[in-house]
Amino acid sequence: MSTDLETVRTARAALALLPRNRDLHELLVTLGPVDALAWLLAPHPSEDDREQMLCGVTVAELREHAASIGERTGSVGARLLIPEDPDWPARLDDLTRVAYAAAPSCALCLWARGHTDPGPAGTGVIAVTGSRAATGYGAVAATGLGHDLTARGWRVATGSGFGIDSAALRGALAVGGPATAVVPAGLDRLHPAGNTQLLEQVADHGMLITAEPPGSLATSRRSAAAYRQLAGVTDGVVVVEAARGSATLTVLTEAIARGRTAMVVPGPVTAATSAGTLQFLRDHRQARLVRDAADVIADMPDLHR
Repeated sequence: MSTDLETVRTARAALALLPRNRDLHELLVTLGPVDALAWLLAPHPSEDDREQMLCGVTVAELREHAASIGERTGSVGARLLIPEDPDWPARLDDLTRVAYAAAPSCALCLWARGHTDPGPAGTGVIAVTGSRAATGYGAVAATGLGHDLTARGWRVATGSGFGIDSAALRGALAVGGPATAVVPAGLDRLHPAGNTQLLEQVADHGMLITAEPPGSLATSRRSAAAYRQLAGVTDGVVVVEAARGSATLTVLTEAIARGRTAMVVPGPVTAATSAGTLQFLRDHRQARLVRDAADVIADMPDLHR
């Protein structure tokens, strides 16, 4: 790789430390990551604009992060992907090139650990996700989807949480993977900690990816961003169970906004764990009702296998 590409890689990784805000986003779109980082690190007669973009991160912290991020990436066994790389997920938008309204589903870069790639265009990637407090019914449905989609040559992607995410991952791993898990924290801070063994199995057979630098802990903001990125790296999304107001429904909303296929597994009308998904079906005509992997595949335009 050229020195210039490595300079871009370092700048993107350094800027990933900063919480997103409109001013920082506009700086990235205007200057690009390398010049934006240089501007943030340079002396300024007025600190107001810069402090607003740094969101509590000091210039010294940003400088130290930029200097050490390459070493810390290697220490967690990860590689750093940027949109300029050929194996960057083609579906995921580049944060430096889109309007701010679309920014929540984007990423400056991705830390990836595993033995596959995050899924280039045309591979057929389906997200299977849902409630962390899954019922037995939901776990069986998610395991079956993970198993059968993988057996038919599709890549299953999901979050790293308990419940539906874990069930889908176990289903995919049962037939040899590969599976992809999107983590809302640094790869040295796997979240939730109770899922570490399962996520290590995913890394052995597939891929763990995150937009958060090493050392980052999971927060509600990062979890919401991870849900949107999950929709961004896939061709379609299936939500198995979600209560009213569940953050998981963000994946469906994001899928529709990105022109991806949004799908819902129906549940009992009396179950609180299905209240959100059933309401989503009523509110969004674009959403599809699916029962199993065959239904999912039938609803994927131009990607039948």
